[in-house]
This record gives sequence, structure tokens and C-alpha cells, in this order.
Amino acid sequence: MWNDIKGPVIAETAYESGQLVGKDVEVELPGLEFLTTSVQAMGNMDIPLIGLLENMEMKIVKIGIDKGLGQINKLKPLKFEFRWVQDVVKSDGTVKSEGCKAFVKAIPLKTPSLGVKVGEATEAETTYTVTRMQIYCNGDEYLCVDRLSGILRVAGTDYYTDISSLL
Repeated sequence: MWNDIKGPVIAETAYESGQLVGKDVEVELPGLEFLTTSVQAMGNMDIPLIGLLENMEMKIVKIGIDKGLGQINKLKPLKFEFRWVQDVVKSDGTVKSEGCKAFVKAIPLKTPSLGVKVGEATEAETTYTVTRMQIYCNGDEYLCVDRLSGILRVAGTDYYTDISSLL
């Protein structure tokens, strides 16, 4: 069985509320970290509490001070869309470009400090708390988590349905 080999990201754009705010910005999307509890099983064993998550933080690093930097640092809930293209090596040896997207609703936790130095680009890192994140790759949904609506879906499996149905 052949799995396509995913290559490097070759381009990326960032949008906030539908407006382009940057190209080739660095974004770190959060993973899912579950709260845990200890149970007795030949001593202590920690198990995840599916449906209860630690805070989800996202970071954006943008080069330069411009309108885009101002747009992503507004002190209100923000709606981001990130698009990136990665190379994929197929089983026959051909290389194909594949598109991915992430839709993120987030609230800024802090605005960045700005270091200004002659001969160097200004780099600004902003941190956000994520309330909703949905990621697609090549048209397929990889993940959807909406903390305010009770959605937790990974690779097509909804892990919060059973909990919701009992409430």
C-alpha cells in the first residue's frame, strides 16, 4: 500500500474577515490537549476526558508593520482563514500541489512587542485563544472543534455526539 509523501509547504496566505492580511506568515495552529483523570489500574493510570480540552492557543508571526498587522491585532474576536499549498509525491513519482485551509475563530490574548533594528525586519508574534478551528486538506476535513457549540470531530468521527445526546 502506498501513502502519498507530503512535502514542504511552498506558499501560504492569511486572511482576517475575508481581507488578505499577509503572505508567507508563520502560523502555529493548536493541537488538542485533553484534560485527564487518574483511575486505578495496577496503580495509577491517566486517561483523557474526551470532550474536555485545555486552552487552545494559536500563534501568528508576521514580518513588518502594516495594515495587516493592525487587522490581526484588533481587540475583538477575529475570523481567520489560512491557505497553504504543499507538494505531494504520488506513487508513480509525479509531484502534485495540494491545497489546505484552516478556518479559525480566535480572541487575541496579547499584542506583540515590536523590535525595530536598522538592517533587520521587524517580526511580530501574536498569541490567540481559539474558540473554533476547522482544517481541510485536499478538500477533506481533517479536524473540526468548536468549543462554544460543542463540536469535536476528527477524521470524520464526531466524538461529542454521545455526550450531547445525553444532556
